[in-house]
Amino acid sequence: MSRSGSSNSTPDMMPIPQGSEIHPRGLLEAISYIDQNFANELGGCMINARFLTTKQRLEFMEVGFRSAFASGLVTALLTPVAIGVIERYIPMFGDADPSLFDKFSAFLLALGFSLGYAIFMAKTATCYIGKYTRAMIANLLGGMAFGAILKAIVAFIAFHFIYFKILTDDNVVWVMSKLYHARLSERSVAGIFSWVQGFKTVFLTSAYFILVTTAIFILIPLVAMLYAHFRNRKLIAAGFINVETNEM
Repeated sequence: MSRSGSSNSTPDMMPIPQGSEIHPRGLLEAISYIDQNFANELGGCMINARFLTTKQRLEFMEVGFRSAFASGLVTALLTPVAIGVIERYIPMFGDADPSLFDKFSAFLLALGFSLGYAIFMAKTATCYIGKYTRAMIANLLGGMAFGAILKAIVAFIAFHFIYFKILTDDNVVWVMSKLYHARLSERSVAGIFSWVQGFKTVFLTSAYFILVTTAIFILIPLVAMLYAHFRNRKLIAAGFINVETNEM
């Protein structure tokens, strides 16, 4: 890492093409821009945050929103299945009485992707020293948080709608009557009815589970960004880099 007195020709610093603009189209592309500019900042090249235009800020937000919302919906659809396994309504590996390993696997199904995604974003959230890269990260995480919150609201409403409007006693009885007329035995119909009545509570559990996991998903990168803030203050105080005098 170069000292505050280093010039912009330091060998470990990647030159920034004059007049070029960054336009992230996907999450990995956005992260690559952040990594590149973080490497420049480590080399002593600071750029003013005003160089990140409004259009570019919105593009970072859009990338964060799309990645969090789309992936979050897939995870939300898997949550009732995972909760169903834990509450013994769905045999995950063919066993109606799930073992500890089965429950752990179901828990990973519901939480594993979101947790891994949050940790991945937390690493990116620490890759800044100057205001330019910090603005990229802030907009990316802002879009991600908005997408995650919207996903949680959609899933919360959808699961409550399924519980209160779709899986009502009248609707379930109507479906069971059709099955009975389709020559399904009365015992089988009664068993299916009992299973549906129990399983539908899984949707309420899943709705609140998603709210909790969404909060965790948002907090992990934010905590990492806060950690980076205090890390940077120590680096600046130690004289490893001077943000103000080297900022372009």
